[in-house]
Amino acid sequence: MVKALSVAKRLEKAVSDYLLWMISNGYADSTCMRYQQVSNHFAHYIIQRAIPWDAVFTFDTLRDFQKESGLILASHAVRGLSRYLFKQNRIKRRIEKPVQPLPEVFEEYLDYYTRVKDISRLQMLRARRTLTAFGDYLDKNSIMLKTVRIEQIDAFLAAHNRNYVTGTSGMHRSILRGFLAWLHQNRILKRNFAPLIIGAPVFAQSIPPKFLRADEIRCLFESLIGTTTIELRTAAMIYLGFYLGLRPKGNQPDTA
Repeated sequence: MVKALSVAKRLEKAVSDYLLWMISNGYADSTCMRYQQVSNHFAHYIIQRAIPWDAVFTFDTLRDFQKESGLILASHAVRGLSRYLFKQNRIKRRIEKPVQPLPEVFEEYLDYYTRVKDISRLQMLRARRTLTAFGDYLDKNSIMLKTVRIEQIDAFLAAHNRNYVTGTSGMHRSILRGFLAWLHQNRILKRNFAPLIIGAPVFAQSIPPKFLRADEIRCLFESLIGTTTIELRTAAMIYLGFYLGLRPKGNQPDTA
């Protein structure tokens, strides 16, 4: 009974302090009222079930509260309260969704990324989310990481970045670029695809790079007839240029 009362008092003060903080930081009145209602429901749920303080702000507790109360959108308010208390050092950790482990090679890179780059926790979570999406794309399309091709990487980025702003899309490309470079350095990929992932700044240049996508290359080859000497010569030059990776010298536009 003493412990339950202690939790009740701590929750009451926590909710009160959090709402005052929201008001002082200019949150809308409707938002404050909604968060107060949800927080009060959450506090009642915790007290009724005599949940100890250390188990109040956990993902499992929030999930059970949402399921029993029917307040599916309650997570915003409760997570916000947990973030506030965590920043105030009043709880040991904020509510977080359990991290699903990635395939071994992905986890090895994330471990390297964390140790060598000395990144923040937020950067780590962003990298994990991006690589999780990439891994899901490979699984969905039955693509082995060791055999991935640049057009498949392009297709993933195009789909993944469709609803993101330019800055976020650039961050996703940067994360994937680092992962691909690491794969090449560790001989998991024979080719380093990192330099081929070009962002918006490159295409904003006065003379942006030009290249053909996989379907465009396929159409080009299908159009090669080779019935005359000139056509055979043209076809030979195109095949040589493609398979040997030849590039025109300099960046001057073709004036022919």
